[in-house]
Amino acid sequence: MIYDDKKFIGSVIKNARKQAKLTQEELSEKVDMTDKNLGNIENGRQFPQVNNFLRLISELNISLEDFGVDIHRKNNPKRETILNKIFSANEEELELYNILLSSADKIKTIYKK
Repeated sequence: MIYDDKKFIGSVIKNARKQAKLTQEELSEKVDMTDKNLGNIENGRQFPQVNNFLRLISELNISLEDFGVDIHRKNNPKRETILNKIFSANEEELELYNILLSSADKIKTIYKK
């Protein structure tokens, strides 16, 4: 899957930032994250947290489709419900969703073994 490749996600964000003529420092300030964290994301060393990811794509005016996610093909009521909860969440809820999703990824890894 393209959309779970750290380097690919980072390159999409970096290219969009450059196209917007923003420095890492300027963008990180706009989305309330450190420029070091943004640099790690852009260089493919880490995935962005969900709340940071949503702020980045909003600020850079990019969509999930830019990351290889065909949201129109997968008309799924469960997906819509989850996405609506994420988009309407406050900071506390976003942090909780991020923790839950990270935990789910770890559980998936355990069951794949």
